[in-house]
Amino acid sequence: MPRLLLFDIDGTLVNSNRTGRIAVGRALDHVFGTAGAVTTYDFAGKTDRRIVRDLMAAEGYTPAEIERRFPAFVERMAVEGGALFTPDRVRPCPGVLPLLMALEQRDDAVLGLLTGNVISTAPLKLQAAGIDPTIFRAGAYGSDRLDRNDLMPVALERVYDAVGQRFPPEDVVILGDTPADIHCARAANARVVAVATGPVPYDVLRDHKPDHLFADFLEASAVLAAIFDSEDRSVL
Repeated sequence: MPRLLLFDIDGTLVNSNRTGRIAVGRALDHVFGTAGAVTTYDFAGKTDRRIVRDLMAAEGYTPAEIERRFPAFVERMAVEGGALFTPDRVRPCPGVLPLLMALEQRDDAVLGLLTGNVISTAPLKLQAAGIDPTIFRAGAYGSDRLDRNDLMPVALERVYDAVGQRFPPEDVVILGDTPADIHCARAANARVVAVATGPVPYDVLRDHKPDHLFADFLEASAVLAAIFDSEDRSVL
């Protein structure tokens, strides 16, 4: 049975060196007239929809008004991301390119995305880091739902539409760099491979008990073994 691998983007596949935060701030300012506390807000593990809701609610906007303006924010993020997400600012995380190349060559892996990025910016970040967005057959994005835990059903339905196959939870692996990725996997009874290439330290990720944990993806053979060995649920 093939595995469905759902990748987070920021801190897992790419490092954008806070460029994403700049894009969000500019888009918020354009759409809402303020970026709020965007420079200090903790983005880790949150969807862009949640980030916008939290920041703009703190500025006095009602949930209904935030939702009304959110499509304009998504559109503006494409504009800001197109200008800001360049190869000199967005880099692949260590080991990501060889790992993805190895996965592409397998017939027992389907690659997808489960990311907090809105759908308009996800491909821009991947392209800037030298990753072909089309290798990911489908995905769920931060523009789809408020909370990350609600993205898994969206991803599964889109993957089914793309490849015509249903994946039971035991055949789904979420790969991410924050406790929110781990909790998302647990909520869906999926497996999780965590990597400490984002803002969350290795020891903190370990405390949240992922199935497997790596400092980075440089040892592709070890990561592949973790992904495809459904019996071994120990943290490495």
